[in-house]
Amino acid sequence: MHIVIHRGGREEGIDITRRDFLDWLSPLNFFPRQQDISEVRVKGTGEWLLEHPIFQQWESESGRTLWCRGIPGAGKTVLASMVVDYLGSQFTGKNIGVACIYLNHKEVGSQTPSRLLAGLWRQLVLDKDIGSIAENLYKQHREKATAPSLGEVVNVLSSSLKEFSQVFVIVDAMDEYPNESPAFQREILLQYLAEMGSNVNLMITSRPNISPESASLPNLETLDIQAAPEDIQAYINAQIKLSPRLSRHVQKQPKLREDIYSKISSKSADGM
Repeated sequence: MHIVIHRGGREEGIDITRRDFLDWLSPLNFFPRQQDISEVRVKGTGEWLLEHPIFQQWESESGRTLWCRGIPGAGKTVLASMVVDYLGSQFTGKNIGVACIYLNHKEVGSQTPSRLLAGLWRQLVLDKDIGSIAENLYKQHREKATAPSLGEVVNVLSSSLKEFSQVFVIVDAMDEYPNESPAFQREILLQYLAEMGSNVNLMITSRPNISPESASLPNLETLDIQAAPEDIQAYINAQIKLSPRLSRHVQKQPKLREDIYSKISSKSADGM
């Protein structure tokens, strides 16, 4: 990338790689996390969600919010990853964006609202021009060695969102994001997510202890997430197949497969 800065009536050129520019504006990169979850997901699981009428309505109508709640161990993160992959493949070649956020209570210090929103922008500009608004932001902050403010990041993100006919944003584990005084980070993040625009569809996952109704999210629908019996069975079969030792035990004691299923089903029902 070559960015031109006007100073004192003259032009000064700055060369910066696209990767360095992205890292500057968006230190959070969710592509590796998405890939890691996708690789451990058992093929064919989670299809019940894609076939659910509430999900299909959310997918087909712009400006809707789907809040999926489930206990620990219900498979919310894996389902979120599946939805990201599904939407990405479903709308390949169309002017439709897909972006995700994976919240983690261990990374609260780095996952500020500003960085999270910048992380969405980073995903949406993949294979696209970065845009003049983002470049101008770099010019303003470069010599001061300062970071963009939340308002500036929102402005950059908004300009990118307008370039798409529709955008799907998936946010996993909202319950892991703090909402204590004085920062109220969850409240701030939800506010900006709710205001992203009528062409944005939000999907949020969390434990049941959060009340989504208080967030003023557009066209909100809630859906309870549970580990489907067929998904549990598929997971067990995959794990047995991956372990030669376990496979031998199951061959000798066929009832062992049922015992494993019962134990995992019980944990999923009670919360792992």
